[in-house]
Amino acid sequence: MIKRIIFDIDNTLIPWKNEYYEEIQKELTNLNIQYTKQDYEKIKEALSEYENVYYKFNKELMLEYINKYTEKDYPKEFMYNILERWSNCVPEKIDYAIKETLSYLKNKYEMVILTDWYAEEQTRRLEKLEIKKYFSYVYSAEKTNRKPYKESFIKAIGQNIPQECVMIGDNMERDIKGALNAGLKAIYFNPKEQINITETTLNSEYITISNLKQLKELL
Repeated sequence: MIKRIIFDIDNTLIPWKNEYYEEIQKELTNLNIQYTKQDYEKIKEALSEYENVYYKFNKELMLEYINKYTEKDYPKEFMYNILERWSNCVPEKIDYAIKETLSYLKNKYEMVILTDWYAEEQTRRLEKLEIKKYFSYVYSAEKTNRKPYKESFIKAIGQNIPQECVMIGDNMERDIKGALNAGLKAIYFNPKEQINITETTLNSEYITISNLKQLKELL
């Protein structure tokens, strides 16, 4: 029996657009920091590589890593201001069907967030789209190792046992395989494929859906 639903955020509930990385350039300009296109690309690389080196998220450590990777000396406010900017990076509105689905699920289950990013910034994004109210808690990678490490899922299940929880996310390695390895059930959100779920049940290893509305058929 499912008691708790655990949602990923980026590209599951909220799409992440490549143009959001332009906020890095805007902040460099805001701080009057001279930069080249290569500098900009190195910062993007550093942010990506940080996740491969460290499994928890720490703002000071992230800035230290960026400076080491880029061989620059960006100030503390640079890192904090970028994160502040990204906390405002959401679409103008979210599909009403998503809100309707979340409302339906909240009436049946406890729902929480499990993100690989910072809790405060992700919470703001949920609030801007008026969907934070559907979730009782936002678990982040600041206090435990990020997905796909088992401890992140064990933290997110709360007082439940793993089999009573289902993880919903768009990343096969981090969200789905990570959840399965921790003993949870899992639903893979793959919007690029049209999936017929009529014959599928949660008794399978995992389920694939192409539209979040399909969750109303499953849960």
